[in-house]
Amino acid sequence: MAMLKLTQEGTRNLEKELQYLSKRKKECRNTSEKEFIHKRVSEIKDILAQSVTWPMVREPGYHVEPGSTITIEDTVYKEQYTYTIVHPFEADPRENMISVQSLIAKAAIGKTVHATFTVTVPFGEDLSYTILDIQNC
Repeated sequence: MAMLKLTQEGTRNLEKELQYLSKRKKECRNTSEKEFIHKRVSEIKDILAQSVTWPMVREPGYHVEPGSTITIEDTVYKEQYTYTIVHPFEADPRENMISVQSLIAKAAIGKTVHATFTVTVPFGEDLSYTILDIQNC
């Protein structure tokens, strides 16, 4: 299995959840809740065992990859967006952290600065973006 890449915050959050669930498991009397907690603890341990944590330092990148922070511009409306491409466990669009499985990330991965890419959206017009900046770990 491929090594998972997590941000430092993502690793910290999983470690905190693991600590919380381990304490909760000892207090829990409900069998179905215990079963859920046991499965989640096992899942988190597997994730952490298979993962590496990206360093905090970012440098200009040559191409978009998982872990990149990219600034893109809509080619029609000229609006700019900045996203960090993360593992699905960490994705949080409210924090501009998008999954590597998202349409934008899939279309951007492998592209370079100033490259234009198109995202085909279901039931809508295709969206076109230009990459303005790439920061990698």
